[in-house]
Amino acid sequence: MKSDVVVIEILSRARTALLGGLSLLWATTVAAQAVADAAPASLQRVEVRGDGSANALSARRESVGALLVVNREELLRQGDTRLSDALRRVPGVSIVSEGSRGPEIRMSGLGGGYTQILLNGEPVPPGFSLESISPEAIERIEVSRSASVEQSSQAIAGSINIVTRSLARQAQRDLKLGLGSVLEQPMVSADLQLGDRAGAFSWGLGLGLAHERQLWPMKLDQQALDAQGAVVQAYRTDKREFDRSNKLTLSPRASWILSPEQTLSTDHLLRWSRAKAGAVDDRFSIAGALPEQAHNDLGVDIRAMQLRSRLNWSLSEADGSKWELKLGYTRLQRDSAAQFDGYDFDGRWIRDAQVDSLAVDQGWSLAGRHRRALADSHSLSTGWDAEESRRSEDRLQHENPLPGGLPVENLDEVYDARIRRLAFFVQDEIDISKAWQATLGLRWEALQTISSGNVFETVNKRSSVLSPVLQLLWRLPESKDQMRLGLARSYKAPSPRELTPRRFVANNNSPTTPDLQGNPDLLPELAWGLDAGWTHPLSKSSLLSLSGYLKRIEQVIVSELIYQNGHWVERRANQGLAWAQGLELEAKLSLQELLGKASPALDLRANIGLNHSRVEAVPGPDNRLAQQTPLSLNLGFDHRPVTLPLDGIEGSLSWGGNLNITTGGAKRLAVDRWADKSTQTVLDLYAVWKPEKQTLWRLSLANLLHPDQVNQRRVLAEGLDHRLEERLQTCVNMRLMWERSL
Repeated sequence: MKSDVVVIEILSRARTALLGGLSLLWATTVAAQAVADAAPASLQRVEVRGDGSANALSARRESVGALLVVNREELLRQGDTRLSDALRRVPGVSIVSEGSRGPEIRMSGLGGGYTQILLNGEPVPPGFSLESISPEAIERIEVSRSASVEQSSQAIAGSINIVTRSLARQAQRDLKLGLGSVLEQPMVSADLQLGDRAGAFSWGLGLGLAHERQLWPMKLDQQALDAQGAVVQAYRTDKREFDRSNKLTLSPRASWILSPEQTLSTDHLLRWSRAKAGAVDDRFSIAGALPEQAHNDLGVDIRAMQLRSRLNWSLSEADGSKWELKLGYTRLQRDSAAQFDGYDFDGRWIRDAQVDSLAVDQGWSLAGRHRRALADSHSLSTGWDAEESRRSEDRLQHENPLPGGLPVENLDEVYDARIRRLAFFVQDEIDISKAWQATLGLRWEALQTISSGNVFETVNKRSSVLSPVLQLLWRLPESKDQMRLGLARSYKAPSPRELTPRRFVANNNSPTTPDLQGNPDLLPELAWGLDAGWTHPLSKSSLLSLSGYLKRIEQVIVSELIYQNGHWVERRANQGLAWAQGLELEAKLSLQELLGKASPALDLRANIGLNHSRVEAVPGPDNRLAQQTPLSLNLGFDHRPVTLPLDGIEGSLSWGGNLNITTGGAKRLAVDRWADKSTQTVLDLYAVWKPEKQTLWRLSLANLLHPDQVNQRRVLAEGLDHRLEERLQTCVNMRLMWERSL
C-alpha cells in the first residue's frame, strides 16, 4: 500500500512539474514541423552492432527506453585524451571539475554515486578509475535516463554504459602520438591499436603510454566573524598541488567462434602507474590568533596497479533464444608513502609525520542471461547477477616528536569493508501494436555490507530492494514523433569507502576544513522515478527532443559535521526524504539535410538541462541534493571536411567547437552549514587536417576562457561565523595529435 501511495504522489507531482513545459513543447513542435515540411526526411530501422557502424539516432528511435547513443566518431572528434572531457558534450551529462580530486560525472545534475557507470553493461567496481580508459579504446557510449532490470538498479539518476571496441574484422594497425600542455606542464601520450582475424579466432591489443605533469595553484581565504560581523580571525593560504605521473596500459582481447551457435570472448585491462604527488601550503595571518602551522610540505609516492578481466560465453539456439554467461574480476592496488612536514610562523619545524598505506579494492562478478521469444509479440528475458566487492586498507602513521612541536599522533589501523550483491530479474518486451511498445520488468536485489577493523566493532547489515520497471513507447499516428514514459524503482548503495570509518586527516583542522570519516551504519537510498520524453525527427541526423523526470528518494545520505575528540569531523548519514525533478531540451541540426546542398556544411547541436531538488530534513532555501547542478548547457558546431588545396595545402580540413556551461550556486547542507560553487564555462575548439587517407593531424584548444573555479563554505559553530573561499586557477589546454593507420 505504501508503494501505491508513493506512485500516486509521484504521478500527481509529475503532472504539475511537466505542465510548465507543455507550452515550450507546443511552440517547439510547431517550429520543428515547419522546418520538416520544407525538408521532409525518411527513417529506417538500424540495429546497433559492436563495430559501431550503425546510425546512433536510428538506435535511439528504436529503443523503448530513453536511450541516447554517442558513437565513436563523435567521441574522438575533438581529440580528447580523457573520457571525462569527451562526456562533457553528451546531452544529459554534466562534468564537475574538482581540481586534484578529479572530475565527477553526473546525470540529472546529480553526482555522489547517483549516476551509475557501466563498462560493457556491468557496474564498475569501487576505486576503478574511468580515466584509465582512453577514448581511443571506446566504441560507443549509451546514456539511459531510466533504469533497466537487466542491469543493476543502482541508477537513481540514470546510467552511462561505456562500450569498448570490438575485435577488428580485418587487420588493424593504428598509431596515435600526442603532445600537450596544461599550465605550462607537458603531457605526452602514445596509443597503438593492433588486431587481426585468422579463421574462427580474432585478437586485438591496445598499448598506451602517457607522461603527465599537472599543477593546481589555488588560494584559500578563511575568516571567523563574531555576532556583530567583526573579523575575529582571518588568514590566507597559497596552495600548490601537483602530480607527475607515468602510466602504461595494456588492453588485450580475443574471441573464438566455437561453432556457428557458440562464441567465447575475453577482454582485459591492465594498467601500471607511478606518481609523485603532493602539496605545498604557505599560510599568512591577516587578523586574530596565528594558526598552528604557517607552512606545510606534503610529498607522496604512489604506485598503483589496476586490473580488469572478463570472460564471456554466448549460445544461440535454433528457436532464436540466446544464452549468455559472464565472469569478471577486478583489482586496484594502491601503495603510497607520504611525508608531511609542518612549520610555525617563526620557521620552526613542528611536525614530522610519515604515513604508509596499502589499499586494495577487488571484486568478482558472475552473471547469466537468457532471452527467448514467447510469441510474435513477446520477448522474455530472465537472468541473475552475483557480485562481491571488497576494500581492505592498512595505514601506519608515525610522527617524530620535535622540541616545541605539535603533539604526536601515532596510528596503526586496519580496515576492511565488503559489499555482496545478489540479483534476479525477469522482463517481457511486448509489441502491443504498430504504434505501441512496452517493457515490463521486475528485479530483486539483495545487499549485505560488512565493515570491520582494529579500531571499531564489526558492523553487518542486510537489505533488499524489489524494483519494478515499466517503459512505454508510443509512435504517434501519421507522424514520426515518439513519446516515451518510464516508471522504475532504483537505489544507491554506500561505497566501501563510505562505510569504512577511516579518518582522513586535514592539514589544518577547522569547521570549514574538517577531517573526513566513513560511517558503517549507512543504509542504501531508495527511490521511485518517473521520466517522460518526446522526440521529433527532422531528417536522417536531425531531431528535437524534450524530456522530464521526477524522483522521490528515501533514506537520503547527506553529510553531517561533528566535533569529536578535539577534531572537527565530517561524515555521511541517512536523513529522510528528498525530491528531484528536471527538464531537458536537445536539438541536432544538419543544415545541408534540412536546407539543401547549397547551404553550409555545418552540423549544429544544443542541449540544456534544468534540475531542481529538495532535501526535506534540511531547511530551505537552496536545500539541494548532493550539490546538484541547477543548469547545464552545450552549444556546438562541426564543419564537415572541405577539400583542399588551400594556399598550397592539400587534403581535407574540418573544424568545430563547443561551449559548455555548468552552473553551481548556493546550497544549504544543514541548519548551520552552507556551500557555494561558481559556474564553470568551458570553450573548446578543434581542427582536423587529413593530408592523405591514412594520416591526419588534430589540433585541440580546450578551456579557452579559463575562468577561476571558486568554492565557498560557511559554518556557524562555537558562536562564530566561519567562512572559507577556495579559488582554483585554470588555464588553456593545448593538444596536438598525429594519427596514422599503418
